[in-house]
Amino acid sequence: MKPDVSLNTVKRDNRILFHLWLPLLLPFAGSVLLVMHVPSLPEAGANWQAWLDPGFFAFAALVIVGAFILAVNRVLSEWDHSNPDNPEAAVREFYRVAGMSHPRAKRLGALVRHTNEPQPRIQPVFSWLTAAAFQTLEAPREIARYWRALLRGNRELLRRVRIHSIDVEHPAGDVAVATVNMRVTVVRRLQSALSMLIGGMIAAAPFFVGIERIEQTGLSFWTAAVAASALGYSVGWALMKLSKAVVERREVTLRKLLVRSAYNWRLVSPEWESQDEADLNWLDVSALGRP
Repeated sequence: MKPDVSLNTVKRDNRILFHLWLPLLLPFAGSVLLVMHVPSLPEAGANWQAWLDPGFFAFAALVIVGAFILAVNRVLSEWDHSNPDNPEAAVREFYRVAGMSHPRAKRLGALVRHTNEPQPRIQPVFSWLTAAAFQTLEAPREIARYWRALLRGNRELLRRVRIHSIDVEHPAGDVAVATVNMRVTVVRRLQSALSMLIGGMIAAAPFFVGIERIEQTGLSFWTAAVAASALGYSVGWALMKLSKAVVERREVTLRKLLVRSAYNWRLVSPEWESQDEADLNWLDVSALGRP
């Protein structure tokens, strides 16, 4: 197995930082929302019900601040771990790019150690997770097409992959075998989108109705906002269940073989799980060599 001498060093994916625009917008949008609906403080000696609106207002402010911190931390953490300088980071980065709505061929190709010897290609062994047959997966565009067909090939279904844990073993210094434990969720696109849309509309209803109309019902604004949010979440969840939007969830364990090449860890096979990875009895670490 000869290495591809044209491989370049893979660095952090700076495009991830563009995802910061939404978290950075959150404090400004949240501040405008809070300023437009500032509750009045109750007089001294008022009962506990009078404090509900200010209490929910403070709760909403904490939620906005917490969501901002978590969102920024998630984006920065994803960017920091996009550098495949260890086997686990390489596996996670590969699945992150492969799970995009439009997988980036160049990035996927850079995360795979290509060889000039054709390798056997097989379809995934699960009947519910299949892709169109591909003669080879040598070119980056073929890898991107393969994963798009695998996860999004059916227009009615969407398959989501979430990695729970990765256990790494090192048969040799520059060779690693990663055991990936993940959950694959298959959802119906239309039912899932409608459930989330209806739930979101219910949750946002108080902000469109306005304070005056809400107070005519005898409710304070932020009390109604919190109640609508809880109702919207419940309705969305119930619609997901009733419409059977989630077809199934499966816990899957597979193995990926990696080698260190050009200062980065790269996958040997870009497919779901090749026959060679399912059965590693053939593995001869001396044959892999050091690039």
